Amino acid sequence: MLERLARKHFERGRQFELQDREDEAMDEFQRACELGPSFADPFLSLGRIKALRGQLREAVALFDAAVERSDDPQIRQWRGYVYGRLRKYREALADYSAADDGTDENIKTNIARMLLALGRFDDAAEALENIDTPSATQLRAALPRYTEFVDEPSDDARAIRYLFGGTLVLGTLGDGGIRLNNDRYLLLSDQHVAETLSRFVAFSTRYRWYFDGVAGDGAHHAPVAMAMAEILGLPYLKTPQPHTSVLLCSAVIKGPVEAVRLSKKWRDANVQVMHFCVGLEPTGDPSEKEPEVIGSVHRCAVPWYRVEPYSRLEPELDVGDDPESPWPGFKIGPATIDPNSERVATGIVDAYRNNEDGSIRELLLRWYSRHSRVRAFDWT
Repeated sequence: MLERLARKHFERGRQFELQDREDEAMDEFQRACELGPSFADPFLSLGRIKALRGQLREAVALFDAAVERSDDPQIRQWRGYVYGRLRKYREALADYSAADDGTDENIKTNIARMLLALGRFDDAAEALENIDTPSATQLRAALPRYTEFVDEPSDDARAIRYLFGGTLVLGTLGDGGIRLNNDRYLLLSDQHVAETLSRFVAFSTRYRWYFDGVAGDGAHHAPVAMAMAEILGLPYLKTPQPHTSVLLCSAVIKGPVEAVRLSKKWRDANVQVMHFCVGLEPTGDPSEKEPEVIGSVHRCAVPWYRVEPYSRLEPELDVGDDPESPWPGFKIGPATIDPNSERVATGIVDAYRNNEDGSIRELLLRWYSRHSRVRAFDWT
């Protein structure tokens, strides 16, 4: 009797799920699971939804119950996915291997991912042989760089960008950096830009990067280039000279399309270019068309060039918090463009020379009001 009732709840949950009524589907699947049926379907279905919602530990428990009731390889695949998200790579590898019947290239690719995360690079290369899916091709291309991340999680934002886009991300503050989400953004102060430049200079010195000059055009990007030229003691270049090595500097770039546009005239002139930007607003997956070196990856703006609505927020004390507004308690101010690039560059250089301890945490946070949706939140 309980078995039949559990089946009814499960079938009702499936119908809700097909209608995109996910919460109601979860309720029905939960009721079916609570009846302790002998079939695995409600445990798999509820676990799958919880996994996609990020409720990973609850999902594992449900998949455990499903595995006890069925040898369906789909269950192992889902549990392997969740174990991978939890960074339990050995357990994930065991599940993917158990689900592998030799025909599903996606499973083989996931096996390779877990081997890479475990540092078993030769085994991963072997697992990727004769697989022509885009994911497998991408992993093969990244394989030579994976050895640099043996002791770091491969889903770290900086590691992912380097592995699959070839971009070096300098980070924001220390190893943890700053994480922004939802509608948050960062308004980069001169001190923040100076800190990012100092990181680049450290890398340049360490790896002995050589440049004949520094380039970067327009009111948005020129101040960064002019400041970097003075810091490095190099000429600021306005026109390409063939067969030279140039450091192209930018402020904030919106994805690889803009990066390609900014570097085009230099690369077309047969100039060897390294493209550096203070901030990148990512669009889509990491791409080799992005700049080679990035300060940090998130929504951001510089104070001398604030044209996007989210970068021009000003407190609106008379309005209060409107729950319907994407920016409650704020209004969008006018665009800010300072055409005096030399003056802006001087401010950056001064901040660079005064940034002896490299700590700008409090200075950054002062740019923000206390509203949780629009400020950079505190971090440790």
